[in-house]
Amino acid sequence: MPLKSKQSRIVLFFVFGLGLALLMAGLKAAIAWAAHTYLYSVPWLGGFLRSIELLELSNLFVFAVLGVGVGAATVWLPRRWNHRIKLAFLLALSPFVFSASYMMQQSLWVKDVAEQGNISYREAQSVTNTYLKREVGKGGFFGFFPFSTQLAELPTRLESLTAEQSVNPNELLSQELSSYDDPRADMAAYVFERVGWLIRFMYMTIAALTGLIYYFKGHSWAANRTPAKAAAATPGSTPQPARSAPRKKSSGASQGSASQRPKPSGKSSSRNSSSGRPSSGKPSSIKASSNLSNSSSSTPSGTFPSKPISKPYINSPSNMPLGGPLPKPSSPPPPSESAGSEPQE
Repeated sequence: MPLKSKQSRIVLFFVFGLGLALLMAGLKAAIAWAAHTYLYSVPWLGGFLRSIELLELSNLFVFAVLGVGVGAATVWLPRRWNHRIKLAFLLALSPFVFSASYMMQQSLWVKDVAEQGNISYREAQSVTNTYLKREVGKGGFFGFFPFSTQLAELPTRLESLTAEQSVNPNELLSQELSSYDDPRADMAAYVFERVGWLIRFMYMTIAALTGLIYYFKGHSWAANRTPAKAAAATPGSTPQPARSAPRKKSSGASQGSASQRPKPSGKSSSRNSSSGRPSSGKPSSIKASSNLSNSSSSTPSGTFPSKPISKPYINSPSNMPLGGPLPKPSSPPPPSESAGSEPQE
């Protein structure tokens, strides 16, 4: 059933975006659980993969789907809404989706503490919160997120968590490097303390760029689809087939070029008759055939020339036969006065 009211379409946009964000967050949490159970438990290799946060490569797929989904869902929004309002919704969903894997890691850490200490989940949660407050000054997720950049392997024994002075290998290494009076050692200690944040910032950048790129791809699809939907929904917008122009009827096409056959002029006929010589049939047939071929080739079929042929076609260049111009009939010589005349007396 098509949505006719603008309010219902706007509500559908936000509901779809929230549902898609929950789905992608659940996917990241499932990937984090699988990596913690099967990948990070491998000796030697698991600790290295945990330190580089290999599972965060899933942000490429997760934020591509989230960006293109939110961008395509803008087809339900009014076109007067600018990109700032639409992008604000995507930016509000992105931190929750990105942090879903770290929430799962914190829950798995608390579960490991409860299993090793033979305590309940709530007791292990209170122990870990106390430990985080002592180390970074905050408990819960906001303490776990920065503390996980310092240690790849979090402590799970109750003795380590409840001790007043905990041992942090990263801090010991940085203190050892800082003890040397060498600028290069100080630079190495500075980078080593913040290498966890550098890796995490890299994954944040990948997630942000992927989400923006695929958001604009989905938005371009929605922008191209909106005018088509508006045209289809407008009543009476069915295009009518264009009428073809009427064809002109060619009149007199059957008459051909036979009616354009010129008649010999009176002067030439009188000249031939006065000469006393009968005209041969061959030249006249050649002239007639050449006249018919020239008249048919000079005018298109079914039409007539604008002016009738009025010139005599003898010695006409266009009606000249292939053998060249015909010779003019010569008049008989006048009778000589000495041959037939008698002397007058």
